[in-house]
Formats: sequence, structure tokens, C-alpha cells
Amino acid sequence: MSGPALTDLAALHRHLLAVIAEATAIAMAQYRPGRRTSAEIIWKDGGSPVTGADLAVDAFLAEKLPRGIPLAYHSEERPESWQGAAEAAYVVDPIDGTRDFMEGGEAWCLVIGVVAAGVPVAGVLAVPARQQVFSAWRGGGAWLNGAPLGAIPSPAGSLRATGPRSALDFLAGRIGQPLEQAAAVPALAHRLLAPVNRQADLALARGGGHDWDIAAAHAILAECGGSLARFDGQPLSYELAGGTLPPLMAGETGLIDKIRSTLLTDSA
Repeated sequence: MSGPALTDLAALHRHLLAVIAEATAIAMAQYRPGRRTSAEIIWKDGGSPVTGADLAVDAFLAEKLPRGIPLAYHSEERPESWQGAAEAAYVVDPIDGTRDFMEGGEAWCLVIGVVAAGVPVAGVLAVPARQQVFSAWRGGGAWLNGAPLGAIPSPAGSLRATGPRSALDFLAGRIGQPLEQAAAVPALAHRLLAPVNRQADLALARGGGHDWDIAAAHAILAECGGSLARFDGQPLSYELAGGTLPPLMAGETGLIDKIRSTLLTDSA
């Protein structure tokens, strides 16, 4: 591995924070709290929406990020960028939780991860409606609005989980322990940080996510003593080829290891 981003991750982190602050202003110009966005809404093949704000943020990030520190650029909104893993790449979801953004919700976020040699090494996730910016770089710790984030605590007592009801029911049945439903978080990248933000012990995702949904959150979790893992126990790899991911769980590493061990024992 080589290049300015990989020899100075602290500088990369500063670059990500500066760029996402500018990108946030672009998104907020078309955000309407509690009501429909002013942005144009386009429906993709398959029925998922993209707004003019998504595309404006993506255009800005595609130009600004590599100009500051030159890496490959991989974005949800650019299918031509799904060409497989580069040595190092920005992995971007311009607006995660587009439907929430469209309707004036608060959970949508802007997401920039950096993956090098298949491993997330830095990430920043802004939740503008809540004035929150989560960030981290490998070995440098994790931060919320510039203040250090501590380690995710080991859960005591019943487990609280956020995610699809079907995922909670499946996992509860396999581990033989009820899961208390925590508040829903419609944006996947933001949901995966619920253990970091003490909103839940576990964050769950059904299959169908993508690398751009998880890379930044994975980097932040890792710096808080957390893990992101597949239900099936297979290694989590970043192919950057546009493929979908299997069901995932995020939480304190000891808890995730315990659950994964139970799942693997049951499937043996």
C-alpha cells in the first residue's frame, strides 16, 4: 500500500471531514424538516428513489475527494465505478436513507468510507438533521463532533437491537434469547452505528446491502471496540463490484463473537 492517504491516515481523516462539511451544505439546501424535499425525485429501475440532492452531492464528492487525495472513487450513484477493488478507494453513499431525506426525516446521512487492500481504514458519516458527524481512522480512534468516542460497553442484561423485525426474530430464535426492539433507524449506515451511539446493543441488517452502506460504519465501529459481521460466519470482504451483502450484525466485539459462535455451532 502506498500513497498519501495510506501513509498519513490522520491527514486523510481531516480531508474527509472538510469535504463532508461542504457536501452537507449541498444536501441541506434541498432538505425540508418534516416535509417533502424540494429536490427533484427520480425513480431508478427496481423502484428505489434518487433525488437531485443525491446527484449533486455525488458530483461534488467525485470531484473534490480525489482532487485533495487521489484515490479511486466508488459510489452508489455511479454504476460505472463498480469495477472491483482498487488498491485504495473512496466508497461513497451520497445520501443513505434517501426516502427519509425525501420525507423530511432525521436519520438520513452522508457516507464516505475509505477501503485499502480490502479493509476499511477511515470513514466519516454525517447526520445533518441531528448535527452529528461520526468519524474514525485506523489506529487513530473514533470521534463524534470532534470529541473522542469511547469503547462500546459490554451489554448487561437483556439485549436491545435495532433492525428489521424479521432479523430480530430470526436471531432471537437462534441464540435462545429475546431481543428488545430499539428505535428504528431507516438509513443502514447510520443504523450500524447504534451500538457506538449507545442506542442499541446490536444493529442488524437483512441481506441486500452494499459496500457503500457499510465501509465507513465498519471503520468507526472498529475504533470503538466493535465488529461488523455476517450472520453466516464468513469473512466480510469488500469487492467494490456492486454486489449485494448477506445479513449483517454490528455490536461490541465480544458480543458479536459470542453470537457468531452460537450461530456457527447451531449450523454445524
